[in-house]
Amino acid sequence: MAKNHNKCKLVHFYQEAFEELYIIDTLVRMTKKSCEDHEFSGEYYGISKNMAVKLSEERNSYINMLTLLSEKVSNLKKIKLCMEKELTLQQNSDNCC
Repeated sequence: MAKNHNKCKLVHFYQEAFEELYIIDTLVRMTKKSCEDHEFSGEYYGISKNMAVKLSEERNSYINMLTLLSEKVSNLKKIKLCMEKELTLQQNSDNCC
């Protein structure tokens, strides 16, 4: 019985982890969109051309890093879903929860 209870706890923890990953993914996407919006609108705050080029390069670097981060978070979400599916299959075979 304790074994089944532990599996149920694991499923609960996986769900909490997924919720946190979802929030992280949302924040990354919002930040990336903000960087893109500023970059694509040419918003440079009245700075010199040289500084505008540097700001543009910096924004593009952040956009690239945020894209990579978003992909990694998506991969973690997929892994989490596979783990949850496996646990759920085991739970169903054990008739727990």
